[in-house]
Amino acid sequence: RYFENVKKLLEWSAEEYGNDTVYSFRPTPRAEIVKKSFVEFRDDVRALASELLAMGCAGRHCVIIGKLSYEWAAMYYATLSIGGVLIPLDRDWQAEDLAATVDRAEAKFLFCDADLKEKAAVIENKVSLAAPTFYLNGKEEDASVASLIEKGREKFAADPNAYFNAPIDPHSMALLVFTSGTTGKGKGVMLSQANIGLDMTLGMYNFDITRKTLHVLPPHHTFGSTVNFVGHLSQGCEVYISSGIKHVSDEIKEQQPTHLILVPAFLEVMNRKIWATARKSGKEGLLKVMMKVSDCLRKVGIDVRRKLFASVLSAFGGKLELIICGGAKLDEEIIRTFDSLGITILNGYGITECAPLISANRNKYRTPGSVGTPIL
Repeated sequence: RYFENVKKLLEWSAEEYGNDTVYSFRPTPRAEIVKKSFVEFRDDVRALASELLAMGCAGRHCVIIGKLSYEWAAMYYATLSIGGVLIPLDRDWQAEDLAATVDRAEAKFLFCDADLKEKAAVIENKVSLAAPTFYLNGKEEDASVASLIEKGREKFAADPNAYFNAPIDPHSMALLVFTSGTTGKGKGVMLSQANIGLDMTLGMYNFDITRKTLHVLPPHHTFGSTVNFVGHLSQGCEVYISSGIKHVSDEIKEQQPTHLILVPAFLEVMNRKIWATARKSGKEGLLKVMMKVSDCLRKVGIDVRRKLFASVLSAFGGKLELIICGGAKLDEEIIRTFDSLGITILNGYGITECAPLISANRNKYRTPGSVGTPIL
């Protein structure tokens, strides 16, 4: 199903999946888990978008600088739902580089994490913004995204048509993504909502996506935002939002995702962990033999991987079936190892300019070492 803009996707997903969980997360690493349904997320976005409309964000350039969070996802949908342009930047850039990029992007609104106030001050000092900075996870009564959502609820209730009728040109720029490594001097890639919607329609529907994933990728990259935010909403998946890299190992065990979206660096770490654990227990040789035996059994139609390697798979929650990987070259030996253990890896290729998927292996049509066939 193709959605030419994210507002249509958002409204459809709430009708289709209702009270199913779309996002789960901990506001802080030790806090209780919060679950948001598709309906609750839609309502939060409607409210936030209504407040952004009142602030004058429609059609304007809005910069977002922050770690992965529920508020980041809400800002993504709210900004695009009123025809605004979202400019996601890497929070680890130096303040001077951030300020130069914000100025170059002609941004008028800034939303960032509360722990980046010093960087925000540098930006405000060098760029003429239309409003003071708002904070994604701040506790400030009038300057947090949470406060904007609460204010917006009244505005949406009073005039819902302001939100529903906010014009969106699906072929105009909706995202301006800067792709350089650690400085703000790289090129800005312009993507429309039609780009994003078509990429997800042609891409995600080619995979046998399971019901739950754990989002660990940085949201300022299109692989992290387009696939995890847009693609999974269209598939009715629950996305657990990770609290950060150092928490991922424990989160995978606790949340038991059935699929993951990763870059090769994560898979390399997971692969090393498998073999380090086997060596530590003195079972490396046994594991290799069992993998060979299992591969032979599969050739005659006998698949006992989930039972045979249950102790290995338990390190990743025990329910992980599928990993979609892209962003860099992946050693095909890792693909074969995970396949022998019972986890399918679908390697693909993409670039920011293509929103980002270009090609990928499919669940039933894949070749280790290949990036698959084009997304058509």
